[in-house]
Amino acid sequence: MSGWFVGDGEFRIAPVDAGPGSADPQTFTRLHLQCLETAYARIIDEDFGRRIRAEAKSVAAEDRENLAAPATRAVIAWANPGFGQSNEFGCCSIGADPDLWFRPVGLALSTDGPQSWEAKAGAEPLPGVAGKPPRTLVTLYVLPEAQGRGLGGHLLDAVLGAEEPAYLWIINGNDGAERFYARRGFRSLGEAYPGGGAWEPATTGRMARGLTRPDDRARSGRD
Repeated sequence: MSGWFVGDGEFRIAPVDAGPGSADPQTFTRLHLQCLETAYARIIDEDFGRRIRAEAKSVAAEDRENLAAPATRAVIAWANPGFGQSNEFGCCSIGADPDLWFRPVGLALSTDGPQSWEAKAGAEPLPGVAGKPPRTLVTLYVLPEAQGRGLGGHLLDAVLGAEEPAYLWIINGNDGAERFYARRGFRSLGEAYPGGGAWEPATTGRMARGLTRPDDRARSGRD
């Protein structure tokens, strides 16, 4: 397994291999669904997990499309259950095969925006910078068991540059996530689009960093 260690070796972040024969896309989607279920059951409602599982094929199809896009940067974070334990070889004492030490606990994906569903929702596209499409953070999740140890920040850094202009969609009312992104330079655009499907009755809107809506630019020019 390629990648790099973070958290003093507690986690390893590795790029997703979306090539033929790789198991990474399936691992990505399984973890994605698990993260969605655990993250939003308390924010939207207790039945959200059942609804999103019913849409598993759609989630998988969207993941495959995003992972196959040329501009995509995608990673999975793997936790080392033997963290802090070592044998005489200086390795974790789980077994002889290093790949067996790790299990997926977080993921992140960014690509060029906008996503195809955004126009259907009625969202005005955000203009890019220097003639490039706007970068969108499509997915970033960490399972509860791995939260609180800085992994989310490492995942964000893996798919977005420190000050790279970008935007993301957030479920309104997800205050913890909004604070996380605000600390990293993103600001809410104050939107409320219907979530639709499994996401009802929630609404969603964008946070952006280094990007401005055309109507915001126009208002600024009149001020």
